[in-house]
Amino acid sequence: MKKPISINEVDIRVQQLRGKIFIEYSDTRRVACLIQNAVSEFLAAKELGYEHDARGIVVLGRRGTGKTASVQHALLNLGFPPSLIGDSPRHQLFVPLRDDVTLRRLRMLISLEFGWTPKARESAEEIWQYVTQYIDRLQTHVIVLDEIQHVRAAGPKDKKSMRDALKSLVQPQRGQVVPILIGMPEFEELLNSDQQFKRRYSVVYMTTLDAAVDAKKAIQVLARYCKEVGIELCGSVKTRDFAERLLHASHYAFGEMCSICILAIKTALIAQADEITIEHFREAHALRFDCVGDMNPFLARDFLRIPASIEPGF
Repeated sequence: MKKPISINEVDIRVQQLRGKIFIEYSDTRRVACLIQNAVSEFLAAKELGYEHDARGIVVLGRRGTGKTASVQHALLNLGFPPSLIGDSPRHQLFVPLRDDVTLRRLRMLISLEFGWTPKARESAEEIWQYVTQYIDRLQTHVIVLDEIQHVRAAGPKDKKSMRDALKSLVQPQRGQVVPILIGMPEFEELLNSDQQFKRRYSVVYMTTLDAAVDAKKAIQVLARYCKEVGIELCGSVKTRDFAERLLHASHYAFGEMCSICILAIKTALIAQADEITIEHFREAHALRFDCVGDMNPFLARDFLRIPASIEPGF
């Protein structure tokens, strides 16, 4: 008889899984390579006192492809962990964007992340003067702007101002940093609107998975996760039909696929199962979305008719 495993033990093992396979994904490795090169060159130039344009990074992809997780993992490996107000130094500053973003609002959000609230009458330029002081004082080398597609909603004048401001971030001046922009594919419209802007940034497009070519990869990813926790794959999760169901449930996004595999493995661990089956995926999906059988891609006969419009977990 097996020794009972506590929920806390399961949660610890599940947390240890997160990132272990995901970071080996080719898109994630490309993000890490570009960030490492950009940051290393930037820091070397600063150390030597050279004037040197930094290179920005743009990571674009649909929800669930693992954009933010890839960036944060790369920065953590460089010794730039997430930071909070009051930390010193703050090598990385992470700024989430919401709704429409004008240049003034963008700079205000950056200042708020540093812990300083601008006055209502202060212009974008005045706010930035204060921000550059924080960048220098706290040794901020990287600013991550998440959900950068929100700048698209601003007016034409604001778009030009925003474009010029993002270009200027990489130029030698007070407040120069390595900017990392994370967003949805529609940001490409703004990126392509100015060749100087585009030349200053390296772009990674996170891949959308394809059932026709990635079915084998889906099962391989699940097998790697299961190996980490010491459980086997049942025959029901080794078929092409299962792989296609998993890809559809994942909205064809690699990060979301990893998240679903981990949730199903947690279900199997709680049940103290020796192997993972499609039933664990059915149960995990039903608990997550509280859906009827006809809307469960691991149960429905015609699963392709279920809208792939979930909100992913990565």
